[in-house]
Amino acid sequence: MSSGTLALLCTHAPLVGCFGALVVLRRAPRAAAALNILAMLASLGAALAIFAGSNHQPPTIISLWLSSEGVPISFGFLLDGTNQLMGIIVALIALCIQVYSLGYMKGDPGYARYFGLHGLFAWAMLSFVYSANLLQAFVFWELVGLASFLLIGFWFEKPSAAAAAKKAFVMTRIGDVGMFIGLILLLSSTSTLDIAQLMQASTLASIPDARLTLIALLLFCGVVGKSAQFPLHTWLPDAMEGPTPVSALLHSATMVAAGVFLYARFHPLFVAAEGVSNIVLVIAIITAILAATIAMVQRDMKRVLAYSSISQLAFMLLGLGAGSLYAGVFHLTTHAFFKALLFLCAGAYIHQIGSNDMVTMGRQGAAKLRLVSAGLVIGAAALAGLPPLAGFFSKESILAALHGAHANAFVYGAYLASFLTAYYTFRMVFLVLRPSDKSVLPAEEHEPHPHGDVTGSMKLPIAILTVGAAAAGFAGDFIAKLIGAKALHPTYGEMAPAIGIALAGVIVAFFEFGRKDAAQQGFITRVGALDTLFERKYYLDEIYDKVAGGLVSLIASVSAVVERGVLDGTGDLAGNLTIATGDATARMQSGRLQLYIGSAVLLIVVFCYFVGGY
Repeated sequence: MSSGTLALLCTHAPLVGCFGALVVLRRAPRAAAALNILAMLASLGAALAIFAGSNHQPPTIISLWLSSEGVPISFGFLLDGTNQLMGIIVALIALCIQVYSLGYMKGDPGYARYFGLHGLFAWAMLSFVYSANLLQAFVFWELVGLASFLLIGFWFEKPSAAAAAKKAFVMTRIGDVGMFIGLILLLSSTSTLDIAQLMQASTLASIPDARLTLIALLLFCGVVGKSAQFPLHTWLPDAMEGPTPVSALLHSATMVAAGVFLYARFHPLFVAAEGVSNIVLVIAIITAILAATIAMVQRDMKRVLAYSSISQLAFMLLGLGAGSLYAGVFHLTTHAFFKALLFLCAGAYIHQIGSNDMVTMGRQGAAKLRLVSAGLVIGAAALAGLPPLAGFFSKESILAALHGAHANAFVYGAYLASFLTAYYTFRMVFLVLRPSDKSVLPAEEHEPHPHGDVTGSMKLPIAILTVGAAAAGFAGDFIAKLIGAKALHPTYGEMAPAIGIALAGVIVAFFEFGRKDAAQQGFITRVGALDTLFERKYYLDEIYDKVAGGLVSLIASVSAVVERGVLDGTGDLAGNLTIATGDATARMQSGRLQLYIGSAVLLIVVFCYFVGGY
């Protein structure tokens, strides 16, 4: 089977599952789920087959779609190493989450619709990954946003879920506007949107420096929106209103990773654009620290993981911004495994106990779920960057890239974010697995709403992802060779500070939350102002409400004045004039035939006079 056929199968099999679930099998939810899982399995098989045959097939398969003013727009598949790696990751994670959803979503009235939307998302994401043309990539980039909107708002009867879906859609569109303008400028500068051609050094050299910098910044706007970087990050924690498997899907290797993947895909362009890398590093370091500090005070397990995703995406951008394609893509790969694992573990606890609150989970016996708890510990250790788990190797490569290329401020900022990551991650672990009798944390007031026992279909993906979170870090050299980048191998002396910092975060978390008689109160609570600041998420939502909401209210008020005073007034005036004219005309209709004939003759005479005069 040719690579083109395999690429079609990989990208379009989920679309078949989507159509089947939403149109044909709406009243057969089990069949809809089975169809989508089989379609996702076919996608994974095709992605692996593309990789296996990559040495014998052309890397680009395109066909002309249209031509405008001599500029060809070709849609097709780009099958180079970076796309092959991302395609395999997306298909594998999506398949694991669909299998997990068999148990988690069982009994939900929208069971078939859920799997159909899953298929829609997988089709859009895989098509984006393999796109050979930037316009084609943008089309599927927007479809990823649409599918995410539908999945986040899956329980649309809940006002909070509907609001979260709208917030995600609007905030990501802000970045997408900038990205689209950048796409237009890139087309006008190069007369092509072919990704392989755009990344050639000769093509980039033909673009004036100032314009190249502007294009890179506009494309980065799309990255900031989709990958939830400051200041467009506030939508992602609210997106936790969707089902937990949706959170795992969107926030591990797919939607939010799409922005980082776009940056990696256009890495030569960003490197060539003067000054952009420093802006990327500043945004990334602010985001990493900001999200980590907020995660320190959260009690909702899914929100802790959401802020962790924001922070880890920033780490990926730190590696890419430092000039290392390898570091960014390597961390993107390892993050896919341990973050999907942590979300699925959170979903298992929520499914069994009926609460998102970590304190409640601990007091209700979350530790009794042994496989899930083992997955939680391994995933948390990988996230914290503890050796020899996956996150350790990829995070060390990012720190090595920062050491080798940039100012100490970014290195120290990354170390601070690493400490906070280890701290809040093991705070989560200890709250869930080691409840304390002397805890000062109040119990959450809620009515438990457990879904039922954790099923085998939920345990299997957790087991697979646990292995991935433990072992993916050893694939660094393979990933470097696949994407054609230089691997970074820091020495033991270079790794020692990061290991010590991560261990320090774990130790502090243990003394505050893990000891048998721990009060389970973080050190940040001793600084009331900071605790409030982090708890209120730096008041950014309130600021956005005031600024954006105030601006919208002002526009609405002006529009109301214009509508009532100008448009309505003009309409009323026209209506009144019509009525008055009608009344005057009616009064002229006296019924006297002689008057009508005389008036007609008079008008004819006047008309003939003027016509004759000319």
